[in-house]
Amino acid sequence: VSKQQAIMPGQSYGLEDGSCSYKDFSGSRNNRFSTPEQAAKNRIQHPSNVLHFFNAPLEVTEDNFYEICDELGVKRPSSVKVFSGKSERSSSGLLEWDSKSDALETLGFLNHYQMKNPNGPYPYTLKLCFSTAQHAS
Repeated sequence: VSKQQAIMPGQSYGLEDGSCSYKDFSGSRNNRFSTPEQAAKNRIQHPSNVLHFFNAPLEVTEDNFYEICDELGVKRPSSVKVFSGKSERSSSGLLEWDSKSDALETLGFLNHYQMKNPNGPYPYTLKLCFSTAQHAS
């Protein structure tokens, strides 16, 4: 929810690379809020210390997440739960931190992280979102 009713194109400015700081996506087919019916389908999830991950390699382990967090310089999760048998192409699960702020910082760094695909040329793009679960275990 925003206090602003609209973003005004006249408030845009040029960026260092010469591109404009504003772009209108209101007509895009990817806009999830273009009609009240589409907006009603969105599930708004408040921040929590548990993140749901998906689109990870099938063989992903707790140690993989520890290595990635160490590489990116963010706090390791206190608990990792990988769901079994949900998909034949990728894995999903839960990552838990001691605080919401640790989870939020990690979400900013880890979301869309490119994970190596041991069985193909294209990497997995890890996706993260806040979870309704209270704990990962």
